[in-house]
Amino acid sequence: MLAVMKLQRGPGASLCTTERPEPGRREVLVRVAAAAICGTDSHIHEWNAWAQGAGLKVPGVIGHECSGEIVALGAGVTDLAVGDHVSVETHIPCGRCYQCRTGDQHICADLRIFGLHTDGCFAEYAAVPAAVARRIPGEIPLETAAAFEPAGVALHGVERGGVAGADVAVVGCGPIGLFAVLFARIFGAARIFALDVAPGRLALAENVGATILIRPGEVDPVKAISDATHARGVDVILEVSGAGEALRSSFGYLRKGGRVVLLGLPGAEVSLDVTRDIVFKEATILGIHGRHMWRTWAMLEGLVASGRADFGPVLTHRLPLSEFERGFALSRGGDAGKVLLLPGGG
Repeated sequence: MLAVMKLQRGPGASLCTTERPEPGRREVLVRVAAAAICGTDSHIHEWNAWAQGAGLKVPGVIGHECSGEIVALGAGVTDLAVGDHVSVETHIPCGRCYQCRTGDQHICADLRIFGLHTDGCFAEYAAVPAAVARRIPGEIPLETAAAFEPAGVALHGVERGGVAGADVAVVGCGPIGLFAVLFARIFGAARIFALDVAPGRLALAENVGATILIRPGEVDPVKAISDATHARGVDVILEVSGAGEALRSSFGYLRKGGRVVLLGLPGAEVSLDVTRDIVFKEATILGIHGRHMWRTWAMLEGLVASGRADFGPVLTHRLPLSEFERGFALSRGGDAGKVLLLPGGG
């Protein structure tokens, strides 16, 4: 089969012909219909400091966001069948730790990551642990299901943030930020301020429901939001950029008693004025790591199958596996939403 592989520890990746995997015990073999490029994949491709310390399986197939059809079952798999359409949850829980046994598998103490610690899905076929292969209803397109993993991060954050009737700022309008805008609208946010330095991504944010667009560098976000809220500030901040300065400055337009939901991953430590920005404001800070298994997934399925959530404006590019380098370039640019690789063509 064809696969995008990391052959050595260093920058880049290669399109290779490799053996089709066989499903091991409690695994399923998935014919990959669509695989989505994530910022994490770009880190691995670039081989930055995070990737160097992430414990990546090398050599190995990269990619972790995908959907497809089950074509074979490994021993011990009883709750899935050949022909099932599945979307893949990235977090592989141990099933034994305190978190796993108390309903928080997504923050397992011994968590492994599909496509990082195992072979992934930028390939024609992928061996996937049955525990993280989520059967999806037939009415949900496989291309849409390939984006359930990042969409689920956004939905989890929006749900935890309590956005109904609130003024919400989404900081960073990459794919997860775009999904955050989409779900904030669906969950009844009063106004959605979208912040990004790229005009193309702000345009995408407007398409999915942002009501006020702010481009830092052209305008001062603190002043713009203060003016729009009569100096009160926003009720909820969804920080998706992972940019340290964006996170630090966001507390300047958070209202007293407001909530900051952290979804982005800063590449270095971020210093905050804890007294001014958190204690005196009685701010609530929430960290989001992945999706709640499996409540978030059930919510996604319902919203998509009912037509309430349309991923179309976010899924901006579809490329064959052979054009993965172009896909990475698009993902790093300022005009793309989610880029899909289609191993069967495209």
